[in-house]
Amino acid sequence: MPKRNIRGLWAGILVAAGAATLAASVPQAALAKDTVRVRFAEYSTKTGPFFKDLAAQFNASQDEIEVVVEHLPWPEMQQQLITDISAGTAPDISHMATRWMAGFAVDGALAPIDDLMSEGFAETFVPTFLDLQKIDGQTWGLPIAASARGMFYNKKLLEQAGVDVPTTWEETLEAAKKISALNDEVYGIGVQGSGLDTEGYWFYSLWTHGGDITDENGRSGFASPAAVAATQNYIDLIEAGVTQPGVLGSNREDLQNLFTAGKLGIVLSGPWLNAQLAEEAPDLEYGIAEIPVATDRATYGVTDTISILADSEVKDSAMKVLEFFFNDENRLAFGKNEGFVPVLKSMANEPYFTEDPNMAVFLDMSPVAKFAPLVPQWEEMAESLKSALAKSYSGDEDPAAALTSAADKMNALLDE
Repeated sequence: MPKRNIRGLWAGILVAAGAATLAASVPQAALAKDTVRVRFAEYSTKTGPFFKDLAAQFNASQDEIEVVVEHLPWPEMQQQLITDISAGTAPDISHMATRWMAGFAVDGALAPIDDLMSEGFAETFVPTFLDLQKIDGQTWGLPIAASARGMFYNKKLLEQAGVDVPTTWEETLEAAKKISALNDEVYGIGVQGSGLDTEGYWFYSLWTHGGDITDENGRSGFASPAAVAATQNYIDLIEAGVTQPGVLGSNREDLQNLFTAGKLGIVLSGPWLNAQLAEEAPDLEYGIAEIPVATDRATYGVTDTISILADSEVKDSAMKVLEFFFNDENRLAFGKNEGFVPVLKSMANEPYFTEDPNMAVFLDMSPVAKFAPLVPQWEEMAESLKSALAKSYSGDEDPAAALTSAADKMNALLDE
């Protein structure tokens, strides 16, 4: 026997029991409202309350649309959205990593928004960030967040270790050795080995060693000489005993929490860490510098996307909601709340971003930012890379061999 739709059953009972009363008591304008469900991922504990407050402001400003905000932890977002799309229960608007967007767009799950945007709205964005939301000439979402990555360092630990802020990977290894030697409770540098964006942490080393994700022929760059050298760079840190224990079990939050607790000398992260430090460790003295260099200056540039789902029946109303969320006042408040760099042209010269050295460093690195490719099966490619990195970091497999397997997997997916 098929499962009963309990939610639908109760809805039917309530409608049957209260239809006459509802029709008599609710104004016609309220009955005609479009309900727009918006789902956000949590960057911090502030994210959900911030957008719920914006939704309340929007709802109070007009009578035609009712916004309902949902929020989930980042690790749950992708699978939950896949599940909801398959079940026909997806929200009208969903937050997502930009690298997921290509797959959702190709699968027909997203609505192109070029014809939904009001005149001139697209021109308010920094072109670099809006262009990352485009595939085959169509715009599939808006850049809800943008960041570059930098090297956070604990000033006190570097001073106690008698080292300057490192600028190269060789200097970083030597600095990490001296920091780790201070006592058993501090570690020189964090290396991420699990969880969301593990491959991104590897990109720092890949790009600064002169490698790339794809080569000039569009084939995988995972097993290039530069990629092998980039992996060996992290292996050297692990084998030198200067990282946190349990690299393969350490995710991004683990590293950031260690740094916030004053137990990590160096960690590579994005501007959102400023917000965490201000809230949880206001007395911690730290600085931010560029990613250490082997041969090239580089940083990981990232955007996240917010898109309208193809099955939404209220696309025009959804776009009005997005344009409200992306007005100058709301975007500035969001940037200050979460610590992201500006995605709107109007915000590029805001003192908050230009005068604070811990924010300005990310803007200064923008010219050397590199991005993950927008290809439909990127997540599968990234998973094979994560597996190769785990085998390499643990010493279970030679990095050249492990990376070759990941490269072969990527090329096979590119050929599909």
